[in-house]
Amino acid sequence: MEIPFGEMLYLKQEDVIAAGGQDMLAAVAQMERMLTLFDNKDCVDPPKSVLRWSDDPKVENTRGRINFLSAYAGGDINALGMKWIGSFPNNKKTLNLPRATALIVLNDPDTGIPIAIMEGSVISATRTAAMTGVAVKCLARSNSKVIGVIGAGVLSKAHLHVLDALLDKIEVIKLYNPTYANGVKLKNEVEAETGLRVSLVDSAEAAFKGSDIVLTATTAHEPIVHSDWLSPGMLSIQIAGHEYSFNSVAKADKIVCDDWEGLKHRGIMTPAKMFEAGLLKDENIHANLGEIITGKKIGRKNDDEHIHFATVGMGLSDVAIAAMVYQRALKLDIGVRLPLWGNT
Repeated sequence: MEIPFGEMLYLKQEDVIAAGGQDMLAAVAQMERMLTLFDNKDCVDPPKSVLRWSDDPKVENTRGRINFLSAYAGGDINALGMKWIGSFPNNKKTLNLPRATALIVLNDPDTGIPIAIMEGSVISATRTAAMTGVAVKCLARSNSKVIGVIGAGVLSKAHLHVLDALLDKIEVIKLYNPTYANGVKLKNEVEAETGLRVSLVDSAEAAFKGSDIVLTATTAHEPIVHSDWLSPGMLSIQIAGHEYSFNSVAKADKIVCDDWEGLKHRGIMTPAKMFEAGLLKDENIHANLGEIITGKKIGRKNDDEHIHFATVGMGLSDVAIAAMVYQRALKLDIGVRLPLWGNT
């Protein structure tokens, strides 16, 4: 199916999924292509823009925020677009609605004319998990068996699916969530969908101790991870805000980011706060992940290194996965055509 100019392809959430929006192995491969383009500067990735009602974290935790990310990926991806994603905590508490909702728009890269609009929350979760998947391939010990997770939301579920797709020696997932019922829900879903064994633990520390890979996917604005929880050989993955203490990040043998400049600009994650406080310098960042993909930097050197990976989230990731979904939707004739103007 081809879409003529003057028409857009609309994909609702179910269409996005049917067109491969949760295909984790394909998403990881697409992230590797995107990171190569990013490292080779064959792309445009402006800083994330955030609409918020206050800089006070307490207000954001109630009133919410909206993020805007735009990007162009060149090369064989050749895609242009943007994501508009809102995060409103009270939705789930009072209205039984999702905390995060999103739309992604793709434009023709030559004319700028819109060619697709699609539900974006599935892609947002998949691209975040796929970036972690690339990090795991480059930075985790090959024999990783124990996974620690703090947080039982949509992102944690997506991450466990990507780890299941990439690692064949997982023995147990140690999951901690302050709201026990949410932990039980995720445990039941993941065990039914993947066959992995999920063990609910009673503290964040218990999720870390003895784990090969640890993941924090929370809404915390203050550190909840302490340096004595971290051990040699561990890969710690930070995808949210200021969840790690300064000492815990400083303890890492290597710090790797998806985009260090973007992370500094966003300013909310622990390494960015350390940089602002003068406790971390540019030269203390071992690499952006793309530099490891292209072979410019070494990933894991040995099984004793503790590596900390911090991902700010890139508009390029959203556009790259959305482009993959769009192309699959065209091939499978999925979605609804919508006129952009006139009587097309």
